[in-house]
Amino acid sequence: MPGHPLNPEAGSTPVPDDPREVAAALRAGELSLAFSPYYGFRYGERGRRFTGSDSAFLVTLATHTRPVVERQIRWLAGLLSNRGMPSVLLEQHLRVLHRTLCRALPRRAASYDRLLEAAELLRETRRAHLRDDACRAISLSFAREAGLPPTRLALGTGWLLAGAVADERAGIPSAVTSVASWFTDPGLFPPTFISAVQRALAEARAAARPGPTPP
Repeated sequence: MPGHPLNPEAGSTPVPDDPREVAAALRAGELSLAFSPYYGFRYGERGRRFTGSDSAFLVTLATHTRPVVERQIRWLAGLLSNRGMPSVLLEQHLRVLHRTLCRALPRRAASYDRLLEAAELLRETRRAHLRDDACRAISLSFAREAGLPPTRLALGTGWLLAGAVADERAGIPSAVTSVASWFTDPGLFPPTFISAVQRALAEARAAARPGPTPP
């Protein structure tokens, strides 16, 4: 049985038959990696390979019904968030993937709207537990407490932390611990940064609507 064409570790994860869709999926993966440097910092080359294979898998969902897509997206969001990638990252990637596919194959744009609907599903799930204005406030507070300028990277880290708390409230049990275990590693980050991470998580939990009790 031949291996996965994009990632030997991806097993039997499906990929599109159309090479143009595969190329668009890989392009979207590269854009998402550039937009969210966290992927590269934490997961390195292995993360890059999985970004490509996961992106290609997401394209295949466009041919399915909405209930099937939603079920698959909720499953993948939970899997990734439990491994340190809050669902806000998947939401962002779905939007990038949708734009990239529509530009590459505009005649199929209607079917690719399934991916945009999936991104909206993740956004509304997050908003049900933590409002956007709360996430923005937490991201600004994080940058300030960490002693960092409010760059896209610093603010994005705050959003990741807030997004992890929203995922936890949505019932993803290891969403926060999987992110915090890396961002609070004293071998990687200084005490001021780690303290800012802990404060941001506490602020997000205080602002979040009721959900599962955190561990």
